Amino acid sequence: MFGCLFAPLLSLAGGFQINTQGQKSTSMGGSVSSVALDGSVVFYNPGALAFINHSYFNAGVSLIVPETSFLGHTGVKETMPGQIYTPFSLYAAYTWKTKVNIGLAINTPFGLGTKWDSNWSGRYITQSAKLNAINIQPTLSYKFNDHLSIGAGPMIVLSNADLTKALPYSSNAGDAIVELKGSGTSLGANAGINFVNGNFVVGIAYRTSTKIDISSGEASFTNVPSSLMQNGTIPSSATFKTSVTLPSVFSIGIGYSVTPKVLVTLDMNYTGWKAYDSLNFIFSDDAQFDSRQGKNYKNALALRAGIQYKQTERTTLRAGLAFDETPVQDGYVSPELPDANRLICAAGISYKLKGNFSADFSLMYENVKERKEVNNIQSNFKGTYKTNLVVGGLGLQYEF
Repeated sequence: MFGCLFAPLLSLAGGFQINTQGQKSTSMGGSVSSVALDGSVVFYNPGALAFINHSYFNAGVSLIVPETSFLGHTGVKETMPGQIYTPFSLYAAYTWKTKVNIGLAINTPFGLGTKWDSNWSGRYITQSAKLNAINIQPTLSYKFNDHLSIGAGPMIVLSNADLTKALPYSSNAGDAIVELKGSGTSLGANAGINFVNGNFVVGIAYRTSTKIDISSGEASFTNVPSSLMQNGTIPSSATFKTSVTLPSVFSIGIGYSVTPKVLVTLDMNYTGWKAYDSLNFIFSDDAQFDSRQGKNYKNALALRAGIQYKQTERTTLRAGLAFDETPVQDGYVSPELPDANRLICAAGISYKLKGNFSADFSLMYENVKERKEVNNIQSNFKGTYKTNLVVGGLGLQYEF
């Protein structure tokens, strides 16, 4: 019964990478590993940071509106209630010296939010799951000449997760409920290199994997029948420890200025989800709750393309397409993360305001392929999932 209590914590490294780390990049399908459009270059490719000619402050927020449904053996379609999630990004990029630029990124590259009806058919697997992961990355970039630059910076990731699910015990107040909370910190690094030759540019970037140790997670139990509390079968609370690894990401991108007004880009991202092959939870005082779960994730590929058109001195238009492969294999799909391959289309606009300010707007649609799970290894919970996401974004930039 307790073996899959903690599955949603895996979503820290389970196919829910958030690719909305800047409105310009979102508008171009995330294909910006080779170009320095604004302060978000600190995150996407520290090497390209040295090629910015101005300093930037960028702030942005995205509104993610998912729509997920499940069709199980009963033939009744169950839909997740509407939710809105708001990943954000803050960037500072500064032209410090002739060949050296510095920057800072604070953003949310990983996250999860699911919330099903409390009495839905999968309530004994999950009712709600929420994950927040905040990345802090100071960066230094050096320009060797007009063609080549490099950059790197450490990453500090602060994360917390909260899960609730029902237990197959009933009291006068309904199903018993368990709520799980945990937090942790991890360290990693982000590095990149950029090469420019006329209208052509190549960028390579790499973010390391980072291991998050959760040493004092808390599990609290409510609505448990008093007899189970009294005989010690289920305590009112328990502590656990675990560790989760965020995957590495390798990116290579090319950009080409077709005309002074038109830029096209192509990107390939390769994410090392395979590092997440198992998830173990150890309870120091309640060993009966210990669980060891195989996850068998696979490395995944994403292909991205974008175009930017400078329509006027004030207005710039963008569009992008992407294909994002899921790392979740058959037999491991669950309602905490009903993931599948997805097709992405995006568009956006930037408009220069008065002074040195400008505003960025983005709109993205993700069509997640229908995923049918027929033999779930962990829970035997079978059915078909379908998800679509609409993502709107707003950013503000100050250039000096």
